[in-house]
Amino acid sequence: MKLDSKYFDKIRIKTGPSKKEPAAPVACEWPGCVKPSRHKAPKGRGSEGQFHNYCTQHVQEYNKTYSYLEGMKDNDVAGFQKDAQTGHRPTWKLGQNAAAANNAYANINGMRRKARNVNDPFAAFASAQEAAKPRRSLRRGELKALTILGLDENATAEMAKTQYKTLVKRLHPDANNGSRENEDTLKAVIHAYDTLRSSGFC
Repeated sequence: MKLDSKYFDKIRIKTGPSKKEPAAPVACEWPGCVKPSRHKAPKGRGSEGQFHNYCTQHVQEYNKTYSYLEGMKDNDVAGFQKDAQTGHRPTWKLGQNAAAANNAYANINGMRRKARNVNDPFAAFASAQEAAKPRRSLRRGELKALTILGLDENATAEMAKTQYKTLVKRLHPDANNGSRENEDTLKAVIHAYDTLRSSGFC
């Protein structure tokens, strides 16, 4: 092997990392103390991230009297403790996050389609405005259909559907040993429910 090649001459070997000498210990900041400081103690509110350097004896004395909330009024302390429950991050009531409501991704057509098919009888997922909207007045045919189903004008679509299923099961000839005496009533119930469905009530 030829060691006096022009390529080997250009190779530089990096020496190992230079070892830093340990810094001289800082003296204790307690007035009149000359011992080396081995412990850090927080300076307090308004000086976050800054520390005092104390020896073991004086850091213990400092910690006995240290209070982050010293000098704050009772109302301020209560507010601080309440904010501490959420890590001092902003919060808002459910359904009132305007930034999320205006988010473009929330209005994707596919999500709208899925949201329409969700059964939400108590409007838990509706915005406060949608929940407060007054219901449209019922038409004469809808009121008549609800009366046939045995419901009043305050009935919901879910109530109408449940009542319809109950009546059909009760009036059907198969449930009455083949008797057709309730056939006219059954037809009226089916027609009433079809009326509610075609009008958009159900």
